[in-house]
Parts: sequence; structure tokens; C-alpha cells
Amino acid sequence: MTTTIFNTTRHLCLLFVALAAMLTGCNNEADNQLSDIQFNLETTDSVALNKQSTRIVLLNGGTGKYVANIANSRIASISVSKDTLRINGLLEGDTYATILSGDFKRQLKISVVVPPISISDTEIRLYPRDESKFVSLAGGGDLARLAIDDPDSILTTKWNAKTGILEIAAAYEGEAYIKAIAQDGKYKTLKVNVRCSGSAQQVGVYGTTSRSIYPQMNTVMAVSRPGVGVWLINGARPTAAKRVLKIKPNIVSPKVGQQIMITLGMNYPDEFSGTMLREGKHKLTVEEVRAQNVVLRGRGFKLVVPYEQ
Repeated sequence: MTTTIFNTTRHLCLLFVALAAMLTGCNNEADNQLSDIQFNLETTDSVALNKQSTRIVLLNGGTGKYVANIANSRIASISVSKDTLRINGLLEGDTYATILSGDFKRQLKISVVVPPISISDTEIRLYPRDESKFVSLAGGGDLARLAIDDPDSILTTKWNAKTGILEIAAAYEGEAYIKAIAQDGKYKTLKVNVRCSGSAQQVGVYGTTSRSIYPQMNTVMAVSRPGVGVWLINGARPTAAKRVLKIKPNIVSPKVGQQIMITLGMNYPDEFSGTMLREGKHKLTVEEVRAQNVVLRGRGFKLVVPYEQ
């Protein structure tokens, strides 16, 4: 009887030892199947996003249960739901998140960066005094700004950074450049080309303050005197004509794009009071050079005059 009980006890002990060995083996096998925490990113340990934007990172590995902490909560906020890490950009800068899963730990670098400047166009055409043109201009960060190169003061601009809309209106013909500069110094440029419809073919003076170009006087005669200048006259007799526009000095061998300083004089200045023509010095741009005449663009007016070779 005693021998039987002893044998039974021995068999039970051996059974418990075998079960313990099996459980230990299963646990070791499960531990061996666990792997490091993984991110579904092209770069394995960093992520970049813009302020006020959200980035999703899927997690793998570890025990399948995750906890995350952020080093600097002013730059970004994070949350974990099952295998999904959600990152919200708050302020430009760098920080990192620490992901924990059982005995596994991994860090993810987080960079909140300035969004690049974007412009819907690189060049636009406007008519003077016409409806405003709206251009999409966004990005660049909170300190983004505009730098406008408008030598003839042809443009009126209004930029709403919140909506990303740039409104542009033009007063008269000319060219200008709008440079959108991000807070990191990078920029993009928009060229604004303002032109009237129609063209100035005949010698004379034209207005460029409306959608269509128009003559500002009936030029009957043009007199070019070497060393003196050019007179545009609205009659056959220069001394009796009401409108005489005196341009000096003579234009010599002009080239397209060249800046030329001239002086305008008038017999009767009041006759031009309704135009943008004024007596005195003007800086004009050579817009076109023809076989015998040159087209000069000023602020609100255009001259077509003979030139010397």
C-alpha cells in the first residue's frame, strides 16, 4: 500500500515537472517571436509635418500594445489608439516621441517644419483699370511676406494669408514682380504683365490707363531736330497749335528694355490736364524698336517717336 502511494506521488511529480517544462518552453517560444517596434515610414526613425497638420504612423512589433510620450508638448502632441500613432504639429521645431511596448522602447524624431511657398501662377496678364485678378498664394509660415518690385507703381495688392488669396489690380501699363518670401528665406516670384488691348502704330502720344489703348491727341505732325529733340504737334503750324508735346533729347540707337530719361515740355500745359502727362523729367522704358520709330512706355502714357541711328 505504501509502495503504491509512493509510486503515484512520484508519477504526479514527474507530470508536474513535465507540464512546467512545457509551459516554460511555450513562453520562451512566444518571447522569441516578439520583435522590435517598427514604424511604417520611409525613414525609419523620423517624421516631418507642418504646423496645424496631422500625421499618422502605424506601429508594429513589441507586444502589440503601445504607450507613447512626447518630449516637448509645445511643438507637437501625440496619441496612441491600438497600433496607430497620431501626431499633431503645433509649433515649428524639433522634438521626439518615445514609444513603449512591454520591454521594447523606440524613439521617433518629430520635426514641425515651415510649409513651402506655393503660387498658382508664375506669370499673369492684366488690363489697366479692369477687374482684380485673384492668385492663390499660400505657405511660408507665420512670418511669410511679400516683396514687390514695381518701379512704375502700377499695382495695388492685397494678400489675405489666412485664405491664401492674393488680389492684384493694375492702374496702367507696365511690368512688376511679386516675390513671396517664406520665413526660412525661400521664395517664389510672380511676374505681372499689364497691357492694354490694341497697339500704338502711328507716331503720337497714347494713354494706357484703360482696358484699350487710346490716342491722347491727334498728332498731325512730328518734327525731329537733331540736338534739340522731337515735337509732336496737333496742327500743321507748330506756332499756332494748341497741343505741342516737346520731347528732348533725341532718342539715339535705342534697345528694348533700356531705361531712357527724357524731359517733356508743353506749349499749353492745361491742354494735357486730363492726362498723366506732366512737364518735367520722366524715366521711360524702351518697349519696341521699329524700322523708323521707337515705342517708349511711361507711367500712364506711351510715346511713339522717331529716333536717330
